[in-house]
Amino acid sequence: MENDIISNAKTVQVSRRSFLKKSAVMAGGAIITQQELFADSSEVKTLKLRNVHERKSYNAEFYEKDCYKLRGLFEVNKAFIDYRAKEITRIDVDLINLLYDINLHVGLDKGFNIVSGYRSEKTNAKLRRSMRGVAKESYHISGQAVDIYMPGVSLRKLRDTAIGLKGGGVGYYPGSNFVHVDVGPIRSWRRG
Repeated sequence: MENDIISNAKTVQVSRRSFLKKSAVMAGGAIITQQELFADSSEVKTLKLRNVHERKSYNAEFYEKDCYKLRGLFEVNKAFIDYRAKEITRIDVDLINLLYDINLHVGLDKGFNIVSGYRSEKTNAKLRRSMRGVAKESYHISGQAVDIYMPGVSLRKLRDTAIGLKGGGVGYYPGSNFVHVDVGPIRSWRRG
């Protein structure tokens, strides 16, 4: 492993401050991957999101210089609003990063249209009574799932990209024009 780290260190530029900070975390007993150790700390991560029911767009810069940005995370939370109950919750950063990765792999910076993000327990129960296929313990309730589509990107490509990233569950709903993505166990399904 030491040789792997040395060979990677030769090909990746790492600031001294970033290396020392990450090394201190490792010395403290935290588990950190080799990729995280040599990651570019100047990376800025942004998501473009549009809540189709609220008709509002959000440009959420949520990560920069090794840190999550609270303002950007709050923008994501607002974009995922349960529009029926007018409630927001904290969206899981793993889901936020998965959406960011999907966007990178799709190769278009058009952003995601959100059909359904966060759902309160009350909203989820109401949907279960009126629709088939709504899970009782939905990942939407915990801020770990979203139903999306992207202008200019086929649902099939969006689905295939999400499945390929192996970040969690992927549901394909071509009849309803969205792809479900969550950060639960890796699985996939199709409805309609």
